[in-house]
This record gives sequence, C-alpha cells and structure tokens, in this order.
Amino acid sequence: MKGLKLEGVGRVSGGEYDSIKLQGVSSCSDNIKAEDIEIEGVFTCGGEVEAGRMYCQGVADFKSNIRAKKVIVSGVFNLKEGAKLEAAEISCEGVIRTGGEIYADLLRADGCITAREVYGDNITIETHFPVNRIVKLFKTTKSDIKLIEATTIKLSGVTADTVNGTDITIGPNCKINSIDCSGALYVDSSSTVENITGNYARREY
Repeated sequence: MKGLKLEGVGRVSGGEYDSIKLQGVSSCSDNIKAEDIEIEGVFTCGGEVEAGRMYCQGVADFKSNIRAKKVIVSGVFNLKEGAKLEAAEISCEGVIRTGGEIYADLLRADGCITAREVYGDNITIETHFPVNRIVKLFKTTKSDIKLIEATTIKLSGVTADTVNGTDITIGPNCKINSIDCSGALYVDSSSTVENITGNYARREY
C-alpha cells in the first residue's frame, strides 16, 4: 500500500493507503481506508472512512460512517446527521459533534461531545471548567447528548435526556432528565436529575 501526505490544498483519491497525513486544506468524495490517518489542517470527506488510528488536531467534516480502532481528537470532529462513529477506543480533548450515533468500547473525553446517542462499555465524559481553547473557540461549555448507554458511566458537565447503565457516576454541573441504573449510583449535589429508576444502590463518591 501507498502513503499519502498533503501539505497544501488538494484532494484525496479514494482507495487504500498505509498512511494519510493532511496538513493543509483537503477533501475526499470517495471511501478511504488506511492504517493511520492524521488531520492537522481542514479536511472534508464525503465517503466512508475505515482506519486503524485516526488523529484529528485540525477541523474535519465527515458525511458518512467512520470505523476505526482508535480515534484521538484534539481539534474539531464533525459528522453529518445519520453518520455513525464506531471505534474500540475514543479519546477527545477537543470537540466531537454528530447528529448520529457513537459506538465505543472505551470513550474518554475531557472536551465536549454533542451526539444523539452514545453506546459503549466504559464511558467517561468530563467537560471541565475552564474549557480548553478549542472548546472556547466554538462557544461550547457543556456536552449535550440525548442518550448515553454503557456498563460504566462517569459524567461531568454533561446535559443528557437519558442515561442507562450499571455503575453510574454523575459528577458536577450535569443536567439529566432520566437515569436507569442497575448497580451503584452517585449524583453530585451540584447536578440535577429529574427521574431515577432501576435496582440501584446509592453510594458516596
């Protein structure tokens, strides 16, 4: 397989690559597959993406599904409504925005995530204050998610309609409409939860 590196303005042809490194302004209208994808500039992709590792330090817009082993976001990662982001591991210190679904065995976010649904095994979303410069740039101060469903969930600075899980920790500055918990539950005094159901046990932090 071939490697691709773009430093100026250009287009990425669809196909399979060993690695893709984008440092300028680039676009792709076809499906791409690579072991390693790095985005440090501005990238727009209309096709599906399959990767071993994706690293986004710039601004990326995707119109179709993404499947990867590991996704690292310290920039801005946008997905069109209906597109899915699937990964074994997601790490986010920037912004992930999608009108669709996110699937991850392990998700750890110190930035902001906006999504319709997030599913996984171990999900930690802690939008800290003060937020980093990327989050400030996009005037985002809280993560906003309709549904979060996982075995272990830990949240701070998150607004959500529904949170379903076994062990759930609701840290500071959260606003949750409904929680269904089947294990241990903790809710910080600064957070608001409207409704709690399930066979759960309250615990101290």
